[in-house]
Amino acid sequence: MKVRSITKNKGKPVIGLSPTDSLDHAVTLMMEHRIGSLVVTEKGHLIGILSERDLLAVLHEKHAMWTPLTVTNAMTPDPFTCHPDNTLEEVMKMMVEHNIRHLPVVYEDKLEGMLSITDIVEELLKKAQFENKLLKNYIQNWPDQEEAVAE
Repeated sequence: MKVRSITKNKGKPVIGLSPTDSLDHAVTLMMEHRIGSLVVTEKGHLIGILSERDLLAVLHEKHAMWTPLTVTNAMTPDPFTCHPDNTLEEVMKMMVEHNIRHLPVVYEDKLEGMLSITDIVEELLKKAQFENKLLKNYIQNWPDQEEAVAE
């Protein structure tokens, strides 16, 4: 599968802004569209990307403005969670349906870990590479037609 097939079928426009837009506007767009990054374009050309991490870096530098706030003011209460025995497919479906990138792993009301979208992509990549290696090995060891007839 190629990237083109994913982007072609996504159906959602790419949300972006110009380099002179305010960070407040950027945050508003991210919240309205429930997305974690925005493309920055100028005269129709991509010149950058603004991500949640970029915004956190700015907040860190300007921390005096938000120091009085507590974690309670910003956290998502009662987040979606997964169970250690959930399949990768179940977890991916949950993340896609709820547009989330991090899932706490909970077993018997105890936090066992944190699963990120990057963790899932890495596992899928490992699986695809392993399957690819198996298929290549299988094809390389495929008997010639003459050998198969002789047996």
